[in-house]
Formats: sequence, structure tokens, C-alpha cells
Amino acid sequence: MCCEYVTLKGSKAELQNVGELVSSLMIQDLPRFVWWKATPNPEQPLFQAMATASDCMIFDSSYFSNPESELAKLHQLLEQKTYVADLNWHRLSAWQELTAAAYDAPERRQALLDVDRVTIDYEKGNPAQAMMFLGWLASRLGWTPERYELEGGDYGIERIGLRSADNREVQVELAAIPVADWGEIPGDLVGLRMSSTNEEADCNTILCSETTGCMRMEAGGNAQSAKTEQVAPPTDESAEALMAKQLQSWGRNLLYEESLAVTVEVLRLKG
Repeated sequence: MCCEYVTLKGSKAELQNVGELVSSLMIQDLPRFVWWKATPNPEQPLFQAMATASDCMIFDSSYFSNPESELAKLHQLLEQKTYVADLNWHRLSAWQELTAAAYDAPERRQALLDVDRVTIDYEKGNPAQAMMFLGWLASRLGWTPERYELEGGDYGIERIGLRSADNREVQVELAAIPVADWGEIPGDLVGLRMSSTNEEADCNTILCSETTGCMRMEAGGNAQSAKTEQVAPPTDESAEALMAKQLQSWGRNLLYEESLAVTVEVLRLKG
């Protein structure tokens, strides 16, 4: 592959005025991706210029300093017809695939509708993955966020109440688990438990990362009847490695957009 690599250097004030210069260096007939290695800042002139000139603005929410407000900004950009991608979303793929696979069997597929208790554990420090996974799960199952409660404690527990399409109450717990070393990526998921208040429903499922084991998930009760699997996503998928996956997809990711919309509904409940 042949390419040109152009580096522009300058002070913060000077770089605010290079939008037209960067646009002039782009080849108009090719897809234009902008990897914004910072938090979204729609008020910044350079950000505005790049969003206008690009076909896709790419972020990595694992490094957002305030994930709650910055995920909301990504959703706002989507509403303004700016195509947005989040590299951190790709890190959830192994969890999403195993969650869906746990209910592939015909006898469990119907039981999925009985799920009304969910626990999501993540590495303390950045809740972006946990919030997006909840948004994905709720958007797929037709759950509508209704209330939010911060319990706090050692795990900073958050409780979200949702309503299913058939008017059942669903309770979700998010827990930030302290870890000695979270590696390169802060906030990775470490555990998921899905169950039901209906003791006859065959929907109990436990997924956990191989680094932390399933101790906390299994301590929640009914572990013997749960379908339990370890999730082993590629270790610390760096943003650079994930860019290759993102650049292979030129179209909009409607699944991500629908999931983010529900995530933002939950964030609005937090106030």
C-alpha cells in the first residue's frame, strides 16, 4: 500500500484554524475517516470542521474522562446526522455473541422473555462498556428505562429499573469492581448474570472473564442451574488494532446507534 503521511504541528490556538487546510489535503473521491483522539467537543471550531469534512468521526470511549456526558454528545452528533463510531463498542462483541448464543437453543429462546434480573460487573474506572452493553441488551429485548438509583458502597452499585414490552418490571445492577491492574483498557466488562423471578424459567445465565472468574456472579444464587461460560475477548484490544476493523465498515452501524439511544435514556435518568 502506498500512502502519504502529513503531520501538522502547532499550538492549540493555531490548530483551531487548520480545518480548511486539512480538508484540502483529503482526496474527495475516497471515504474520509477522522480519528478524534480526544473527547467529543462539538463547540470546538476544529472539531466542527472535521465533522463536516469527514464521512465518519471515530472515538474511543474507554478514554473518556466523563463517559456519561460524552456518550450523550456522541448521540447528539448522530441526531445531527454526523456518522459516529466508537472503537470501545467493538470490545463488547465477544460478550454480545455469547449472550445471544446462550439463548439459541429452542427450549431457552422463549425463556429469554422471562429475564427480569441482570447484573453487569465491570472494571472500576470507566463505565462506558457497561452502559453500552446495557443499552444493547435493553434495545434488543425492548426494555424501556424508567428509574435510576445510586446505592454506592465499595462497588459503586447503580440500579436501573426498566419496563418490558409486556409490562414486566426489569431490574439491572451495575457494579464497578476494583482490580489491581486493568491493563491498557480501563472499564472492561468482567461479569454478567441474567436470571428471572420466575423460578420455573430456564433463563439463568452467567458469563465472566477468565481473569476474574465467576465468584461474585455465582454467589448471587441459583448458580447450579445457570448456564455458565467464560468470555475470553482478545486481551486489551488497543484502539490501533480496532481501527482495522472499523475501516472495513463504511456504512452506519444501526445496532450501535439503537443501543446508544437506549444508553442515553438511562443516562438522562441519572440527571
